[in-house]
Amino acid sequence: MIRLPLITAALVAVLWWLFHISKRKSLRVVLIVFAIIIALPLGLLFAQRGYELNMRLRAGRITAQLESYRASHGKCPVSLSDLEIREVNGPIYYERDFDSPFEYYLWFGTGVGTVSQYDSKTRMWHAPQ
Repeated sequence: MIRLPLITAALVAVLWWLFHISKRKSLRVVLIVFAIIIALPLGLLFAQRGYELNMRLRAGRITAQLESYRASHGKCPVSLSDLEIREVNGPIYYERDFDSPFEYYLWFGTGVGTVSQYDSKTRMWHAPQ
């Protein structure tokens, strides 16, 4: 995960250096176009990663409250409103397992038709799918 920002920083440094040493205006134009073509997808990728990180941090706080509730009541709440959490209707969603009152799922949308889901049974996040 940390490699992508390092690669991006190295690419920016190389483009900056090439831009400053180039004497021809046409080469500078090509470098600017190349930088824009590379910057747009990388910017979108960083924005998406930041959104997912923010949502996982928020979901982590909800998970801590759910675990505390489960420890004190012996089961998971029926809905997030039992915990007085404001994310009752999104963007983070909660569902208690119908077969077991001790298991639950948290999820949030990561794009069109994809979600990132937390499973309390495995205590792991499942990548966007």
